[in-house]
Order: sequence, then C-alpha cells, then structure tokens
Amino acid sequence: MPQLRSKPISSVANIDLIKEVNCARIYKVIEKNAPISRVKIAKVSNLAPASVTKITRYLLEKGIITETERQASTGGRCAISIRPNSEKIYVIAIKIGRRLLSLSRYNLEGQKSVDKRINIETKNGEQLVSLLHREIQTLINDEREQGNNISAISVTLSGLINPQEGRVIYTASDKLNNTPLAEILEKAFKIPTFVGNHTRALALAEHYFGTTQGCQDSIVISVHHGVGSGIIIQGKQLLGTNFNIGEIGHIQVNPSGEKCHCGNFGCLETEVSDTVIVKKVQNAINQGAHSPLEGKTLNIENIYQAAAYGDPLCEKIVAEAASYLGKTIAILINMLNPEKVVIAGRIINAQNTLFNAIKQCITHQSLPEFQNRVEICPSELHPNSTIASFALIKQAIYEGDLLQKIDVYK
Repeated sequence: MPQLRSKPISSVANIDLIKEVNCARIYKVIEKNAPISRVKIAKVSNLAPASVTKITRYLLEKGIITETERQASTGGRCAISIRPNSEKIYVIAIKIGRRLLSLSRYNLEGQKSVDKRINIETKNGEQLVSLLHREIQTLINDEREQGNNISAISVTLSGLINPQEGRVIYTASDKLNNTPLAEILEKAFKIPTFVGNHTRALALAEHYFGTTQGCQDSIVISVHHGVGSGIIIQGKQLLGTNFNIGEIGHIQVNPSGEKCHCGNFGCLETEVSDTVIVKKVQNAINQGAHSPLEGKTLNIENIYQAAAYGDPLCEKIVAEAASYLGKTIAILINMLNPEKVVIAGRIINAQNTLFNAIKQCITHQSLPEFQNRVEICPSELHPNSTIASFALIKQAIYEGDLLQKIDVYK
C-alpha cells in the first residue's frame, strides 16, 4: 500500500505555524520596547537567542524592522538596537457604510495621510465593487508614484461577515450580499486583503488604540443605523465558529414593538438606533409634543444635543432608548463580566441622559460583584473613522500571518 502523506504535510504546516507565532511574538516585543537589542528580545520573548537572530534577520530582510543606534557597551561589543520600520509600511483601510465609502492610507504607526469619502447611496452590488476597485487602484497608483508599496488592504462593513473567507454573507442594505469581497480584491491587486464586521473590528481598535487598552475583557457597543457589539475576551476578539458573535441588535426587548428587517418584532435596534430615535421625536412633535426642535429639520445630531441641554422630549426618548440598551448591557455583564463596556456612536453626545439610564439598569439587573468591577465609558474614536478597518491589519500583524507576506523592498 502507498504511504499516506498526511504526517509530512502536517509537520510542514506545524513548522509554518510555529514560525508565524514566533515572528508575531518577536515583532510585538520589538514594537512595545523599541529600540531594543536582540539579547533583550530573547529575554522578554523567552525564545532562544538563535531563534531571535534568525527571525530578526528575516524581518530585517523584508524591511519590517530596521536597525538603529548602537546601545551603550556593558563590557563587550556594543549591542545594535532594533525598531519597527512602521513608517515605511503602507496599507489601505476602508469602511463601507450605508451612505459613505471611506478610504484611508495609513502607515503601520497608525499615521493617516489620505482620507477620502464618497457617497454610495445609489451604488449596489457590482457597481459598488467597481467603484471600490477604481478608488483602491487610484490610491495604489498614487503610492507607486512616490516609490511606496501597499502591503495590505482591509475593509469593514456592517452585517454578517465570514472574516476567515473574507466573504460578505448579509447586510441590511443588501449592497453586497453573498460577495467574496476579499477574494475579488486579492485577485485584482495581488495584495493581502482582510474583510470584517465593522463593530467587531471597532472592539479591536479600542483594544489597540482606544479606551480599552490594557483591558483583557471588554465590550464595545455601537449605536448607529443599527446596534452591534464587539467582544474582547482575554485580549482576543471573540468571534466563534460562525464568526458572528455579538449580534445584540436582534435581541428582542419589546415584544409589542416594530417589525425588524430580520423578521422579528421589537429587536433592540428597532428601539435604540439613530433612525428610530429621529422617527420617535418626529412622531411626538407631529402629535403635539413641545420641543425647541419644532419647525426645524430633525437629525440625530440636534436631537442628542437637545437631550444634552435638557429638552424634556428628547431627554425622555433618549432615556427610554438608553433603558433598553442598559437592560441588554446588564445581561452582557452577567454573562461575560467585562472590565469595560464602551459605547460608540453619536448617542454619546447625550452623555448624562444615556449613562444615567444605563447605570440604573446595571445597578438593578446585574450581579453586584460584576457591576462594581465594570466601567461604562464613551468611545474616544471618531465614529466615521477607518480606524476599525486599520485594526484588522494590526491584528493580522500581531497574529503573524501578514508578517510572512510583507516585503517593503519588493
């Protein structure tokens, strides 16, 4: 009988995985402690000096790290310091919203030098993919003219996403349902591409750059045209086998409420989203309720501002929405016992009304030991930013996969 080849293939796969993991470990040590010598890298990473030498040589050859000044001698040869070459590695981060397509160019330090927004209200399916292709190509061409390469592309959008395949399964606006977006873009540009749910990527962004830095367990809840959550447990993004843990917008909070696009009635996002709050204020004014906003064009910004300044109507409607949100947060606290819960979206402009209602719900509906540990706070990241998309690339760097694909000198 012919020998099965499963063991050799598995061994090769294991060796590649070990290389990825060790590369990622060393890169993170360098990024956190730069400038740092190889000797110190070995001590901090707990890897053998020979492994550190081999991996740093590989990262140097690819231009991912660079050597800097020599450190002061302690009796022998002066150690050469190493730091990330982040300012020379460029990526494109994209957010696809309901109305706007946002494209940014970052370097790996997180410095943004391009920020472009395009209205896509009339674009769907192939039209949207074609527009995306043209805009990415323009950014790539601009970088090539300056002698730079693009090392990765990332895209975030709302809806059900399979990030492992880079496939859009479902979006509420039907723009890109059943689209293998990463495959399409990688085939077009031959550049590693990552696609993910925006709110879950936002949780990563908060963990890397925002309010939850230093927290091992945190939840980000984003209120926009819907409601979603991203969960970080033990410093890792919680996705599950089906990649879509966190769809809290479809928890039923009001059985007699409006029908949701998912088919259910009274989902959280039918009571809390920006669109719903505008509709509720407009209906109340139409029915004779008094507000300083009477006769004005209503939008979510002036409603939240009015609530913040004490308009009774807007305060009441925002507080009611915050109560539904608070009940859901209390459930999440009982289930996951996070260190922080971060609220993102324009709703944080009505801070006093919002957080008072949420904290009341948590006080009455979550375990005392858990509620005393958790901090409820607003996001510090811009709601329309592409930083969540950029966080997908940082994640790929930290997990080692993208480090094997970057070559600054290619």
